[in-house]
Amino acid sequence: MKLKLYLLLLVFSFISILDAQVIKGGNCWIDYEIIVDSNDAPTVLNLLDSFFSKPENRIEGVTYNLTQFNYKDKDFEATHLFQVVGPADALSKWHHNPPSIEGQLTGVMVNQFIEPYSAFFGKNIISFGTPSNDKLEFTYSLKVNDEEKFSAAWVKAIKALKPDNFVGLGSVIAGGSDGQTHYIYTQRDDMEAVFNPKAIKGSDKIWKTFSEEAGEFEVIRKIVRTRLKIWE
Repeated sequence: MKLKLYLLLLVFSFISILDAQVIKGGNCWIDYEIIVDSNDAPTVLNLLDSFFSKPENRIEGVTYNLTQFNYKDKDFEATHLFQVVGPADALSKWHHNPPSIEGQLTGVMVNQFIEPYSAFFGKNIISFGTPSNDKLEFTYSLKVNDEEKFSAAWVKAIKALKPDNFVGLGSVIAGGSDGQTHYIYTQRDDMEAVFNPKAIKGSDKIWKTFSEEAGEFEVIRKIVRTRLKIWE
């Protein structure tokens, strides 16, 4: 059983890289971006927590989380993200199973405090490092012309840079906005790490090679966000 948050509205991710966990493929995700007034955000969180804190309301293998967008460009109106993450078969089960009575009631209550913004889904292509649930998240929305060329150049650069934070590359399968096709997801300990990333010797040369080999791509937006709650 589950709460189909957006369906009720629209009918409708380090240890040193040498030692890090390298994940090829893996989890898929469904993102529901919403607009929530700051005064209503605690209420939305409490309603979702009351529902998803119960094991019987979660599907095995699926992780649910509510995330807040802390820093974003002015034209991006969404304030929060409700995300469902898991293997394809588990997400398919979540999407197709009818919601319980409690799920429907929770959806009705949540809908009073939110405005839909966008819905999209995709999957992880490859990631490096060990993710954490309590890190600051830094995401880059990308429009990539040639996935194979870009992915090969990006993996080559990350292996050369050996960052000490978790970092991943994924694709957007459907939905999204502004022509987004891919994303880069990283985690940082705090804002200081965002302001002053660790200097890596030779990084200028590495990124120059990347830009020459990645093909055409565009950075649509960069967002700093934090998870308010995760249910798993």
